[in-house]
Amino acid sequence: MNKFINYLRFSGIFLILELFITFIVSILSLLGLNSGITSIIMFISNIIIFFILTFFNAVKLKKKGLIEGLILGAIFIVLMLIINIILFRSHLRISTIIYYIILLIVSMLGGMIGVNKKSE
Repeated sequence: MNKFINYLRFSGIFLILELFITFIVSILSLLGLNSGITSIIMFISNIIIFFILTFFNAVKLKKKGLIEGLILGAIFIVLMLIINIILFRSHLRISTIIYYIILLIVSMLGGMIGVNKKSE
């Protein structure tokens, strides 16, 4: 039950951060920033969000960083898929699948590094 609450808490933080970044990128797009640049900003911010959240999750749990990163990353990706399908009616393409695989690898890396972080 404790893990479930932990996953729920990090999922809520993820959704809040994702909405905030999307809002900022939307404003930049309205101000005339190129859509290619906004896509890159969104990709890099998602990588950072995935890494940081799985890192702190692994630091908190202090065990099985790879698996915890995988689980939390998969939860984030499912949330992103649901949002994309409901709001944008987008379909899965090979580029989208590669995007999600990269995010999943980054989340596993964040979990592994978080578990191995030494307490100071």
